[in-house]
Amino acid sequence: MKTKRKTVLIVAILTVILSVTAILAIGLRRAPEKALLKIMSDRVDLQVQNVHYTEVGDSGMNWEITADTARYRKKENLALFEKVKVRLVMKDGRVFVMNGDRGQLNTQSRDMEIEGNVGIVSENGDRISTDRLLYRNAGKRIETDRPVVMENGSVRISGVGMILTLDEKKVTLLSQVRANTAGK
Repeated sequence: MKTKRKTVLIVAILTVILSVTAILAIGLRRAPEKALLKIMSDRVDLQVQNVHYTEVGDSGMNWEITADTARYRKKENLALFEKVKVRLVMKDGRVFVMNGDRGQLNTQSRDMEIEGNVGIVSENGDRISTDRLLYRNAGKRIETDRPVVMENGSVRISGVGMILTLDEKKVTLLSQVRANTAGK
């Protein structure tokens, strides 16, 4: 399974590299070399726009990441995203959609961080909002130490700090918890 995932990842990276190379080759005919060098940072190995990436993990969980822009830093095993949306489909079929202004994915550990106007929506319409989330792949946990608001059709709960364990289907707000029923 790991070999298949690595093969798919290598093929995807090679496809992107070939596409970027073709675009750069065409662009070199039109733009002077100095202008091209100013576009990309020295720290970025690869940069693409309108990214769509899908992966099925070892646990049967399916990741689908879309972003306006992605940059990959090979030495750091880090993918950086702008205007990111992550759709997690759990092994049991539950779906969580997370989005935010910026995100980063450690390509080795599969840990992810999303910042700026962060939201999570579950398949049944439950919503969580905060300004920063961390996804810890090892424990299948989503967590934050920032203010959080959880809402559904009947209740609004706010607090500071949250741990959402995906496997256990458990949400814990860590402090300053307040709840209001809808319309109150």
